[in-house]
Amino acid sequence: MFAKSLDHQVHVYVSNGSIVHFTLREMHELYRSWQMWVLIAVGFFIMSTGHPITLPQFDSFGLRMAFWFVALFIYMLTSDLYSQLTGKMWHRLFGKAIPLILLSAPLVLGSTYVAGAILSVLFEPDRAPFSIMSWQMNVRNVLVAHAFETAALLWLIPAQRQRKQKNQGKPTVTLAGRRFVLAEIGRVKAAEHYLEVHMESGIEVIRERMSTFLEQVSPSDGIQTHRSHWVAGCRAATLNGAKLRLTCGEKIPVARGRLEAVRDWLQARNDPGEVA
Repeated sequence: MFAKSLDHQVHVYVSNGSIVHFTLREMHELYRSWQMWVLIAVGFFIMSTGHPITLPQFDSFGLRMAFWFVALFIYMLTSDLYSQLTGKMWHRLFGKAIPLILLSAPLVLGSTYVAGAILSVLFEPDRAPFSIMSWQMNVRNVLVAHAFETAALLWLIPAQRQRKQKNQGKPTVTLAGRRFVLAEIGRVKAAEHYLEVHMESGIEVIRERMSTFLEQVSPSDGIQTHRSHWVAGCRAATLNGAKLRLTCGEKIPVARGRLEAVRDWLQARNDPGEVA
């Protein structure tokens, strides 16, 4: 049911008058991309350096940073359910896409007010919980959030879709009903009933068996060094004793019974200097 809800599409009008659609799954993928976090870092800098007189907020820079961090956490935590319910309600009432600024403004204001109240109570109990929130600050918050949301919808999500289309012709593995581009997987670690799939974009934790993954790969893709570890060939560096060092510097255990196989596999890659 949860996986199905992630495929729910939200349709919005953006500032240039066009209609943009996105799924909650696409937003989750965007949250894990480095492009999104660069955008967020820029937003943090803009919002936390606002002048405390012209745009009242916390006087301390540390509290301002904490304020935007908490507000962003609340925003991301509640955005799925909020976007889904609000988009459905608007479509039932008006039968068309909802303007982005109308969709996001209540969520932005709610997140910032809750964050302001929490930090005021914890760190400035003598100040009224909502005293830092002025109409100027509310307008700024909504407009800045709208600008960053528009950038994400008009540029980041389309770019993300293009990258996925380019990857469609590449070998993939299917884990727990999801497809992963094999070339993006650096290593896989089994942890009880789950797999930690270490990818370029981050770590995915999936309820799946190592055997299911191994059935879909070949020795040319990588090697299982231990019952709980698989390493991609492009990530293997050197074999030192019972440890396989990766190109990133990490060391992966090699089971005693697999040492010879790992050594032969490295030699077969025609890199005689690989074995130490």
